[in-house]
Amino acid sequence: MPSERTAVVVEKRPLTPEVRHVVLRLDEPETFSFQSGQIVQFVLDPKTLRLFSLASAPAALPLIELCVDITPGGRGSQFIERLRLGDRVQFRGPFGVFTVPPAETRPLEFVATGAGIAPIRGMLRGLFEAGNRFERPVALTFGNRRASDILYHDEWLALNAREPAFRYHATLSQPDAGWTGLHGRVTDALPSRKDEFQNRVFFLCGSPQMVDDTRKVLEEIGIPERDIHFEKFF
Repeated sequence: MPSERTAVVVEKRPLTPEVRHVVLRLDEPETFSFQSGQIVQFVLDPKTLRLFSLASAPAALPLIELCVDITPGGRGSQFIERLRLGDRVQFRGPFGVFTVPPAETRPLEFVATGAGIAPIRGMLRGLFEAGNRFERPVALTFGNRRASDILYHDEWLALNAREPAFRYHATLSQPDAGWTGLHGRVTDALPSRKDEFQNRVFFLCGSPQMVDDTRKVLEEIGIPERDIHFEKFF
């Protein structure tokens, strides 16, 4: 059995009515290491475990961050909703291989919907923070229903303005009247940029349907299956 670690809740805030941002401070950070994009397994009670993606990069340690979609009736959601500042939690990990390989040198394309942005936020922070000066092209295509649903929107706009290598493409399936960005789903937005995608590596995260549909679109425009990495949020 993987060893259990403990952390204390130091911040919790709503990003939208359905999504919570939680910051935890590790009790023994020197014993914990992870790669951006990995997941941890929280111990809700002795018989109940739930997986959550880390929405932060290793440079943030001793803090780790979560971005959690609150599903009505979900055990993991109820656990997150009950957390208060100062509460101590137990978790195991890290686990998972949804990460950018250290040896990868090609341009990177991240595609997310909703809370699927969590591990991708961790990866982007790992690429552009901690004094890194990332030179090769990196893009984020982020799909949501409405502008009010976009998680960390100001963060992506700031990164887009600050980093010449980064491009941010937000697309909405049910845009408000004043929206000036892209319209439609991520599967509508990607084909128009296919000329940019030569020799690019893709990282997808969202619902199973979104991931399957996006993989199909990418393969139809010529992206090799081996260059499409994904994680499905159930």
